[in-house]
Amino acid sequence: MSAPEEDLEQEPTQGLRARFLLLWLAAVIATAAAFVVHLALRFETVDLGYQVDSARREQRRMVENRRLLSLEAATLSQGDRVEAVARGTLHMAPPEPSQVIGEGDAPRRATSGGIR
Repeated sequence: MSAPEEDLEQEPTQGLRARFLLLWLAAVIATAAAFVVHLALRFETVDLGYQVDSARREQRRMVENRRLLSLEAATLSQGDRVEAVARGTLHMAPPEPSQVIGEGDAPRRATSGGIR
């Protein structure tokens, strides 16, 4: 065989090898990209799980706080307690009979337009 014939035999082998390496490199890059995307999604899932857990804890805390506040509001609005605060802290007393105006005793105000 002569030198040009040997070059022709090596050319297809080198072209095949270069093509194989190119395809192999593309497969490795695609696999690495898929792995990176998988890791990113996994980290995002874990982060969202932590956020959900935190939101649930906050919700439980707020429900408990609302329960305590409604209990406190019910306690503070009891008539005996309101009267004790009015007399003790605000120094209020029951009104004198001359200070009480009954519903039928109230003076009527004039209304505009003649509508009563």
